[in-house]
Amino acid sequence: MAVKIHTASFIAALLAAAPGNVNFDSLRQGVAPQNWTLVGPTDAGQFLRVRYDASAPSRGNVLETSARSGTASLAIFDPVVCHDGDLSVKFRIEPQAASGTIGVVWRYQDPKNYYLLEFSSSLGVIAVYRVREGVRAPVRRRGAKSGDAVLRHEVKSGEWHVARVNFRGDRIKAFLGYRRLFEAEAAGFRGAGKAGVVTSGSLVATFDDFRIEKKL
Repeated sequence: MAVKIHTASFIAALLAAAPGNVNFDSLRQGVAPQNWTLVGPTDAGQFLRVRYDASAPSRGNVLETSARSGTASLAIFDPVVCHDGDLSVKFRIEPQAASGTIGVVWRYQDPKNYYLLEFSSSLGVIAVYRVREGVRAPVRRRGAKSGDAVLRHEVKSGEWHVARVNFRGDRIKAFLGYRRLFEAEAAGFRGAGKAGVVTSGSLVATFDDFRIEKKL
C-alpha cells in the first residue's frame, strides 16, 4: 500500500530538522534553550527563555529575550559557524517596551566583535553596524549620502516582522520581509563566525523561526 506524503508538510519538516533551523516548538518552556549562549552582564536583569506564544508564526514556542540595563544582550546560536551565509529570523518587539533596539548578528567572534543589523521601533530606523573591539561603526549603505548612517523605516511594535541578511565576503544585503532595504559593503572580519539575535535598551522581544545557512 502506497503511503501519501504531503509535499509542503514534508519540506517544512525537513527544514525544521536542519541544524541551522530553529522554531523552538520542541524545546522546554521556561528555561534557556540548548545550543544558545546568552552574552551580557549576568547581574543586569537580562534573561533568555523559551515560552509559548499563541501568535507565534510557527504556532508554538518562541525565544524571549530582554535587556533591561541599557546594555546589549546577545543570544548566540552555537552549532553553526560560517563566513558566508543567509540569516533570517521572525521578530516582534513587545508593545510595552519603553525604548531600545533589536537586531540580528553574524560573523560573531566574541562579545566585542561582530556585524549587526539593528531595528528601532521607537526611532523608526534601521542600520548595519560593524562592532570592533566593542566600538560600533555604521556601515554605509550603497547609494546613501555621506554621513547618512541609518534608513528611516517604520518598524511597528506588537507585530511580527522578518529580518533577513545575505552576506558574501564584504557584501551585505538587508531585507525586511521580502523587501530589500539596502546593500552595503564592509571590509572587516575575514574569519567565520556564529550568528544570533540581540536586544538592547529597555525592552522585551520575541523571536521565532531562526535560520542560518552556510554558503560556500
